[in-house]
Amino acid sequence: MNKVYCIGEILIDMVSTNRVGLKNAISFEKKAGGAPANVACAIAKMGEDAEFMGQIGEDFFGEYLSEILEKYNIKTNLCYKKGNTTLAFVALDKDGERDFSFMRGCDKDYDYKKVDFSCIDNKDILHFGSATGLLDGNLKESYLKLFEYAKEKNIFISFDPNYRENLIKEDMIDKFIEDCRFFIKNSDFIKMSDEEIKLIAKKDDLKDCINYIHSLGGKIIAITLGKDGTLLSFNNNIETIPSIKINQVDSTGAGDAFVGTMLALILDIINKDKYPTFEELKDICLFANKVGAITCTNYGAMDSIPTKEEVNLL
Repeated sequence: MNKVYCIGEILIDMVSTNRVGLKNAISFEKKAGGAPANVACAIAKMGEDAEFMGQIGEDFFGEYLSEILEKYNIKTNLCYKKGNTTLAFVALDKDGERDFSFMRGCDKDYDYKKVDFSCIDNKDILHFGSATGLLDGNLKESYLKLFEYAKEKNIFISFDPNYRENLIKEDMIDKFIEDCRFFIKNSDFIKMSDEEIKLIAKKDDLKDCINYIHSLGGKIIAITLGKDGTLLSFNNNIETIPSIKINQVDSTGAGDAFVGTMLALILDIINKDKYPTFEELKDICLFANKVGAITCTNYGAMDSIPTKEEVNLL
């Protein structure tokens, strides 16, 4: 069975639910997190095979995260354990939006020379969506090596820049934009927020931004718009796909849940030696919007992502 491979970080989200921001938070709850791991979880909950690629801490937090990956049936054949787990402190405001502060650990040390990419073939999908993947370290080098491998093997590539203002400092932004554009040039599926696409395209109008991303070589573009749904563009077609109304509790992982669902359903199509049509992508996006919205109705990304069956019951 073919898989979606997700490279990057798995970490502990220390989530404050007091809704007063990080400065005033007084208590935190431990949750499994990390954008690529969240994406892998969504894929597994949609009934497809997901493989997480990353370095897992050789500490108590790492043991906990290994058990979480096993719980959600996420494969770890291309992982290894060493070092201390990355911690992300997450505080919610009164609207459920997030502030982040990272204490980075061993995710930066993931070394491609310790793993074998040869198990990945051209009916798989490779997802690059790590918040820390474009920072300095072995992980970035592994990112680039895996990306080159994917291009050589004509593997479907997914890219999410996962911009975090407190990780990408002002003097790093130009390099971050350059790196994102490099990945976009050869990506089949690109998911961005409206903030991210404006940053990378350096334009204010979303349609101008989308045209720019296509001009770089990006094929399928999904711009998440929160409660307003997703702006989907592919093959000279563009349309806003609606979401559903929910009572938002915590938006952590909603974008990852959306991406994982999109990739899980696209995987089913490319395994039939097809490339998705715009009509198929619209249906997939509508379903993925529901998954992302439902993820916002509880605390913690992985625990909050619904299964395919739960979404179908709506």
